[in-house]
Parts: sequence; C-alpha cells; structure tokens
Amino acid sequence: MIFHHWPQSVVLVSIAALLLSCAPPLTPATSPGAAEAPQARRGGVARIALWQEPLILNPLLGTQTVNALVSRTILDGLLENLPDGSYVPKLAAEVPSLENGGVSSDGLTVTWKLRGGVVWSDRQPFTSRDVAFTYNVIMNTANPITTRTGYPDIESVSTPDDTTALVKYRTLYAGFKSHFNWVLPEHVFGADTAIDEKNFNQAPLGTGPFVFKSWAPGDAIAVERNPHYREPGKPHLDGLVFRIVPARDVAILWLKTGDIDVLWSLVESNLPEVEAIPDVIVNPAPSTRVERLILNTSCPSGPRQGDPGCPHPVLGDIRVRQAIELAIDKKAIVDELLYGRASVATSVLPVGPYAAALSPSAYDPVRASQLLEEAGWRAGADSIRMKEGVRASLTYSTTTGDSLRDQTQQLVQAQLRGAGIELRIENFPSPILLGSWQDNAPRARGNFDIVMYTSSIASEPQAALYNHFHSSAVPTERTRSGQNYHRIVDPELDRALDVAGSTVDEAARRGAYKAALERVDAGKGHIVLYSRLDLDAFKTHVKGHAPNIWSSLTWNAAEWSIEK
Repeated sequence: MIFHHWPQSVVLVSIAALLLSCAPPLTPATSPGAAEAPQARRGGVARIALWQEPLILNPLLGTQTVNALVSRTILDGLLENLPDGSYVPKLAAEVPSLENGGVSSDGLTVTWKLRGGVVWSDRQPFTSRDVAFTYNVIMNTANPITTRTGYPDIESVSTPDDTTALVKYRTLYAGFKSHFNWVLPEHVFGADTAIDEKNFNQAPLGTGPFVFKSWAPGDAIAVERNPHYREPGKPHLDGLVFRIVPARDVAILWLKTGDIDVLWSLVESNLPEVEAIPDVIVNPAPSTRVERLILNTSCPSGPRQGDPGCPHPVLGDIRVRQAIELAIDKKAIVDELLYGRASVATSVLPVGPYAAALSPSAYDPVRASQLLEEAGWRAGADSIRMKEGVRASLTYSTTTGDSLRDQTQQLVQAQLRGAGIELRIENFPSPILLGSWQDNAPRARGNFDIVMYTSSIASEPQAALYNHFHSSAVPTERTRSGQNYHRIVDPELDRALDVAGSTVDEAARRGAYKAALERVDAGKGHIVLYSRLDLDAFKTHVKGHAPNIWSSLTWNAAEWSIEK
C-alpha cells in the first residue's frame, strides 16, 4: 500500500459533592513554585531538545504532542491541571461550581468568571469576547478542529460583560472543565472564525509567559519573555529555544556535551545511559501515556478509503485483529527493550480517577494461528497467509528518530511473521504521520494499515475518550475532525461514552468508563503495548521544573530559572 497526498437521569443534589466540586483558586501562597520564586535568578535561555518538530503551533488544529508543548508557553486556557490532577484557574478567575454560583442547579449553565486586567502579548485586553470567539472557531466546520467533543452540546456562549462568559448547554456535559483549554485572540483574526490558513498557526500570539520569536524549520523554535505577562516577575527566563534534533539518541549526546539543558520525552531504555550523566536529573513517574498499535479497520485506499462501512481486506475481521494481539509478546518488549522499567499495558486509560483494571492479554501464538485459520487465512508458499487472493501483508509505521520504536517494530515484525502475517516497515517524520485532516495525513485520511505511537488522556477523560473511540469521531471530508482513526463503529461503546459524559453520578461515570474501556479492548482497534513512564531530563542548573503527567513538559515554564 502506498501512502499518498502528503504535504439522564441525574440526581441533582449529587452535583456539589461529585463532579462540580473543585480546587480553590491559585493564590501567591499556593501557586506552583511560589515558595522559591523570590530567590529565582532572572535571565538566561533554556535550550530544550525536541526529536519531533511541530507541523503548526495551534493545538486546536494539530494533534502532535510537541505542538501543545511549545504552544503551552504562549497560549493559555481557562483552567489548567496541577500534578495531582485537580483543576485550577488560568485565565478564569475561579473554577465554576455550585458553591460559587458558577454552575446552575441543573448543571446546564456554566458561568466563567475571568481574570481582569489580563492582556494579550500585544497589550490588547483579554475579554470574554475571546472565549466566545474561540467557541465559534471550534464550531466552524471550515476548520479541521482536532476535537469538538462536548461543544455541540453548547446552546450558546454569551458575554454579559468583559469578565463573564455565560455558557449554556443543551444537555448536561460532565466534562465541561476541559472546554476552552486553549483560548484564541479575536482581534488578531479580525473576528474571522475560519482560521485554517492563518499565519497565527505558525506564529501564535497569546497571554502566556512567553511570546513567539522565530521558527527556523528543521533547526529551532524560539520564544522570549512576555513583558506584559500577568504575573509580576515572571517568567524568570529570558526565553526558551526548542532545538529540533533528528533523533532522541542525538539529543542524549547533546545533553552529555552541554548543548541542551532539557530533553523532552525519554524512554525507559534510555535510563541507564542518562542516569549515569552526573549533572542531569530524571524523575521517573507513572504517566497516562500508552504506546499502542492503531489498526485501520476500513478500506485503506480507493474511493471509499477511510469509510467504516468498507472493511479493510485484512484488518476488517476482528479475528485477525485478535490474532495480532495474541501473537505479540508484550512482556518481551518490556523486558528486552525497556529493561523492565515499563509495564505491560492493559488499557488505554492506565491511571486516574476513572482508570479500570483490565486483564492483560495473553501471549498465545497457537491460538493466534487457530483464529487466522478459522477466518480463512491459509499459509502460502512463503508461509505468509493468503485469503481469496489477498496476501496478509501490512504496512507498519511509526515516527522516525526513535530507536526504541525501531527496535519494537523489528520485534513485533518477527513475532507476527511467525503467525503468517507480513509487516512492511515504513516510517515517517512526525508531522507527516501524525498530521491532521488538512495535512492529508494518512492516519486522519484512513490511508494506512498499522501505526504505532503514544497517546495520553487528561484527568477528565471524556473529551479524549469520546474523540478517540466514539463513532461520531471518525474523521471525514465533511467533519474534518475527530481522532477515531481505527474507524470502529460500536453502538455499545457509544452508549457507554454518552452516559459517562451526561451524568454527575460518580459511580455511574466510573461504571460507564469501565464499560467503555472494555469495549475498546474488545474491538482491538487499539492494541496497547506498554504503559510509559513520564521521563524528561533536566540539567541540574535548571530549577523550578516539576513533573505533571496531566500536562506537558512546559506547563510551569514561567517558574523555571537557570542557576549557574
């Protein structure tokens, strides 16, 4: 196969004690890093190595982790997650709840009170009109928004004054705190909500601690201190430089030689080498990130490419997908390639308040062969199976620049060949493989067989789970949105996700998510391999950083300083 076209029933009294309870607003005494802020040295530039390069710098339009990582230094949302998973105000003045009047008794109206006196980096005031504009951008179908989950449930967004945004929902949406996690400046777009082709996507303007400075493709992205940032004295650094490196191994070399100060996203196999560097700190922590295979169940080419109603000639049969998982020795991947520092994954949601304990898959190549025989796939002359003239030969792709993924591919390739399935490895740079619909990315367009990468989920999982697994989230030319790339349509899974998003009964939500996770596992559109640790490396002279599995590396970059 050729990759082409690159370039409710609700008990209302439970609301207060359950979903809508929230953490208090941040104050100087409780802000992350506040205790050391007076002693933090001002000045200096931290150099961060990225072994993937963003395609754009607008997380509303792009799915890459590095997109959000860089954009987080420039753009803000109404709320943010602290490391414990709680929500605290960012551009909002408080987290809406029943107690503070931010949520109506029926849960259908959310009043967002916004911080006053906040300005965009060009000194224009941030107001509620920016929130309303962001909603209109998200709902404009001309934009290839990565996720609209829950936004169609909104009836209206009104702005009674500059510091109040009134969001009225048609139906209760339990994950409302994850809405408006990025807010765009209305004045920059001239109120034009069709933003797909705007220069902003390569050079954003925000309210964050840093402002965009430059982007030399293939080399570096630079941001510098926002002189109009709302927190006096912050950020401490003069700027950040995100250096683009061709591979993680190169970044580790640069870390040793002192050419970078921070290295994003190590893997467990790197730990022995990196932990041996005397002036480097790595604090491994369990994370939400799961390395997985995404299996395309739809036609990978032709006039019905990506159509769930047109089954993939090999992967459309669930027995084949089941056989693929049974033929993979996940523990061997963890033990041989990851030094036993990771864990075999059992679910796409490994941690958090709604994680469900699922049984690990078996490694059973005999049963895998039985399933393939039952499905009519017979061994050919070269031992690769055939059925009705179709060869069990599949492309297997991941991002370039990652030796662990290269090694994982080779191991999986050998294991599946033993089952009579041929995997042809074809890897691509992150912007190509993981781009969005407007980028003609194969994942979004359905022009692939198997891709491998890591995904993570926020502490409020509704938006992510719905966007990855609900049948309405299959990307199409009409929607140009959604991340149901495996293209499985499962009414039971849809119902479970619908229930989870429309009730505030925590027991009901946990039950619904458990049912949803079980259906995801049963469909085998995502085959989870291993649960990753949160692994970023810092030179010891970089101070103020803190791990946050619910956000990105740069979530508190305003607190960083260089002390040397």
